Amino acid sequence: MKRFLILLAFFIPLTIVAQNITIAGNVSSDIESLPSVNIIEKGTTNGVVSDFNGNYTITVKQNATLVFSFLGYETKEIAIQGKKKINVILKEDTSFLNEIVVEGFAGVVGQARRRAESIQSIPESVVTMTATEIENAGITNLQSFSAQVPNVNFNTSQNVGVNFVTVRGIPQIRNGEAPISFVIDGVTVPDSNLLNQELFDLAMVEVVKGPQGALYGKNAIAGAINIVTKKPTNSFRNKVNIGYASGNTIKGQGAFSGPIVKDKVYYRVSGSYKKSDGLFYNITNETVPDYFDDYSARGQLYFNVTDDFKITLSGQYNNINGGGLYYHIPANGASTVDPNEIDDVVATSDVLGKAFLKNLFAFAKLEYDFENMKLQSVTSYNKAERNGSGDLDHSAAPILLQDQDSNSEVFNQEFRLSSKDTSSKISWDLGAFYQRNERYLRTLAQADFGFFAPPFAPTGTFSDLGVSDFTNTYNTIALFGFLDYKLSDKVTLSFGLRYDNDQIEQVNPALGSEDSKNDSEVQPKFSISYAPYKDVLLFANYGRGYRVGGFNAQKTTIFDREYQAETSDNYELGFKSSWWNNRFILNIAAFYTSLNNQQQYGLQLAPPNIILGNYNYNRSNIKGFEVDMKLRASKYLDIIASYGAVDASIKEAGSAGDTDRTPFNGVRTPFVPQDSFNISLQSNVPVSESVSLRGILNLKGTGEILWHEELPDLKSPRYNLLDLRFGASFNKNLDITLWGANILDEKYAQEFYSSQSIGGPGQDLIWLGNPATYGVELSYKF
Repeated sequence: MKRFLILLAFFIPLTIVAQNITIAGNVSSDIESLPSVNIIEKGTTNGVVSDFNGNYTITVKQNATLVFSFLGYETKEIAIQGKKKINVILKEDTSFLNEIVVEGFAGVVGQARRRAESIQSIPESVVTMTATEIENAGITNLQSFSAQVPNVNFNTSQNVGVNFVTVRGIPQIRNGEAPISFVIDGVTVPDSNLLNQELFDLAMVEVVKGPQGALYGKNAIAGAINIVTKKPTNSFRNKVNIGYASGNTIKGQGAFSGPIVKDKVYYRVSGSYKKSDGLFYNITNETVPDYFDDYSARGQLYFNVTDDFKITLSGQYNNINGGGLYYHIPANGASTVDPNEIDDVVATSDVLGKAFLKNLFAFAKLEYDFENMKLQSVTSYNKAERNGSGDLDHSAAPILLQDQDSNSEVFNQEFRLSSKDTSSKISWDLGAFYQRNERYLRTLAQADFGFFAPPFAPTGTFSDLGVSDFTNTYNTIALFGFLDYKLSDKVTLSFGLRYDNDQIEQVNPALGSEDSKNDSEVQPKFSISYAPYKDVLLFANYGRGYRVGGFNAQKTTIFDREYQAETSDNYELGFKSSWWNNRFILNIAAFYTSLNNQQQYGLQLAPPNIILGNYNYNRSNIKGFEVDMKLRASKYLDIIASYGAVDASIKEAGSAGDTDRTPFNGVRTPFVPQDSFNISLQSNVPVSESVSLRGILNLKGTGEILWHEELPDLKSPRYNLLDLRFGASFNKNLDITLWGANILDEKYAQEFYSSQSIGGPGQDLIWLGNPATYGVELSYKF
């Protein structure tokens, strides 16, 4: 620890007093904030780009003039004249409609390294979508976002809050930690139950691939997902959105922002409501099992206390109720089904499953600007309650029932000190982090034992079959630092380091036991980038990732009492480029990852008990590559395409419980698509000064998936989903959109659970993706 603190101290550069001044502000139009605006110190090459909320920070000489330019808007010059804050409103350039010159893609700013930066200038594999792109593409949750990203697969299953995200060959495990860090407005949300919440009023969403432990801490073993909401504004801006879709689905969203005290206190209130009767059908009880209603509300207050001191308060509440456990089984009564032939599977449960998820998320962010650095304190609290109940045998017979609670309560505190001189060759961050995460899991299985003894008939009385009831508590302390150093105009070195220490405790009333252990990991990250030309970047990086271990409910023959922390070593080579005046963007990355103690989920069917748990593979390897491309073929046509391929396999399976897993050496890692691609044709055609039309045709392909290492032939085939959106905009504030998702009505499995994998009776269970759906939306800004 002492050596780590000494090493961390080298991150602190000497503070040099210079004749420079740091300017901050916001750029907007008359209607909304403008991201990706170029802000240049006149007469120099010193410049920045406004972020996803239109905010910018730039360090310039004290007598400088700033030049603000953005595609389709009039350029504006402003002399700073000693001011530290400059807010700018740009006016539309009406002559732009008649220009025949085809402009390139505007620079996109992300937050991959916990600060606003152009994604084309950093040595990371990043996919970022701005507010306009989110709205045009119809992004409503992380599942619809992941459809745009190669080597990222996001599925849901079982109940509200049961998610399976796979990034670059590293899958999520049931009742375990996600392989990515989930961050909202710079605050880590550690509960994976919340990953697929309804997204609304967003400024940006992005995924950073590869281990990001140095920047995001534990569990960012495969990357991070950043969500940035729109911020309170100093002028009144409002928006409402309503929609109707298949399954008698209705939705309404609204966002309202403005000043309470002009230039001092701003507010933003937003909310979302979505209700559906469902899309599937249960032939036994003649119900629609996938019904739901989902409402969320978010409130934010921004206090501009002084030019140097800012406070942001934010709170969000989610309440989701719906059906659950609507697995499909073979219609012909067989116990197994070919994954290539799932057209005849049906939902037959005799019990209508029910599920709910309630969540409260709140944080307070305090920011103070010193002369050459910024101090930030973020305090957050998150409480989630989740329950799912219903059938366990998933047949028409009243044999088995299940009920599960999965709750969490988390407190975070982070302090971060950062440089803010954008003209300096050195940028850096230092910080400390504390988290207390208390997670409760109760699983109950019940059976009508009349089916298991003469006369083998139901009695109507259910008795407990298996119970687990425990609380895992994680106390985490972390120290971190990051340094970016420009050796020259062409070469930049980056170094990050984070130390996480996790004290893990379990209280297990069912066993009458209390256990504890300690996991810790140093997570370094090294990068070097070389820009041989202005719009070309070559980079190489190494990063270590860490996913915390834990305790199972009990030891079984297939897993032990505890499972170990998982670590990864990732090596990556990348190429980023912009050509043809930014009309053609091509990014390529290749990676190799070595995993130690990769975590996996297991289910032990040992009558009269059904026990859930996790175990480890000793060693796994992953190799793969990704290609992202954007082409502005004409003024009115963009072609966006991406492809990613992954080869993930178990090298040393080891053993767990009383089971020798060495026969699985060399088998592919379960739940990992072999490859994925996305092709999108997008068009935006101005008809007049007040009317424009837009359309998006998007094809997403997902490769073959192995579902269990014990069954190497149990693989789902490739499936392709075709989506279509067409819309019209009037006067920049009224939008009408028609859309269709999976319009070819492809039938595909999001989860395939084989009865053979648990060595017991029953039938294969298939969780289907949504069939073809269609809808219409109307939005209005004022």
